[in-house]
Amino acid sequence: RKAESATSGELVVTITPRSHRWLWEQIEVGAAVGLIGMLVSLWITRQNDWGTYYNFSQSLLWGIVGFALGSFFSRPIVMRPNRIRAVVWSHALENFKRIPPTKAKTAVLIFVSLKENWAAVVADTGIAAKLPADHWHAPQRMIVDAMMSAKHAEGIIQAITAIGTELARHFPRESDDVNELPDSVNIDL
Repeated sequence: RKAESATSGELVVTITPRSHRWLWEQIEVGAAVGLIGMLVSLWITRQNDWGTYYNFSQSLLWGIVGFALGSFFSRPIVMRPNRIRAVVWSHALENFKRIPPTKAKTAVLIFVSLKENWAAVVADTGIAAKLPADHWHAPQRMIVDAMMSAKHAEGIIQAITAIGTELARHFPRESDDVNELPDSVNIDL
């Protein structure tokens, strides 16, 4: 409310536990590594004495080991920083589309994804016409830096204050201004 008190802009804060189900991708990578381990083991352990024989128990063992190792060590591959940013940005845009449009197109979404330790700031078209796209990197960085220090709330408050100050400069509060969007924090499950 305080950040919106001097501006006609509307701030929406949404917090989500995660933006993507990374575990399923890790399991898929583990399954692929396990399958490769099984196939390689079958090829290595085949015997051609009186026909071709395969050691299926050895293959199963290497499949299980491959699955475990692939699932465990795939996290850095699956959760690359650029991919995390893209996934969080995409989820933020989906959330922004669900926000009811304001009269002057002056809504700003502050989207925080906890599992990914990342945030996104999305501005509506009325604001984007007056402020450059890279302007939102500073408040977004405030949130991310605070999250890295386990001070999530402080970072969000700092970003809200900075965004409210900037919006007040470009979109001062009108005498007939009404609060078009709720001021409560949204939890996106």
